[in-house]
Amino acid sequence: MNSEVYDDKVEFPNHLRDHMRASLNQVKNVPKDSKGYKRNVELQGQKTITYTQLRRIKNFFDNYKGKQTDPAFILNGGILIKNWVNNELRRMSQGIHQSKKTKMDTGMQNQFIQNHKKDGIDVRPSKEHVRTVDRYNTQVTEQLKRINELIFKI
Repeated sequence: MNSEVYDDKVEFPNHLRDHMRASLNQVKNVPKDSKGYKRNVELQGQKTITYTQLRRIKNFFDNYKGKQTDPAFILNGGILIKNWVNNELRRMSQGIHQSKKTKMDTGMQNQFIQNHKKDGIDVRPSKEHVRTVDRYNTQVTEQLKRINELIFKI
């Protein structure tokens, strides 16, 4: 799924850029080589953020073991940026999931299994992964559903 959003960008709202400026001002006498300083300055000037940048920020927060009052945490935007990044990544993921689910609901082959090559040969998902609706004409399927409903009512 990452390959589908890898080049995507999301808007980085003005209020979050202002928050990054405030975060930098909150940490006094911070050296320019300190953890988070470069990212903070970079984000202050960006109107969009790429998927890869979002993943890097999430990785920082997921692996951060210090206190929320430490300069590195504050320079990276603190709780506000952490929550925003998590929400944006979740939204991107759900969008792809919903798109694939909708395609499957309209009768397309399982969208969660990708075709791939093995030893230079195209390998398609096996028939076990193909939905029943794909195996039969839609009208026949609808008639079978009606017959089953009548049988189970008796």
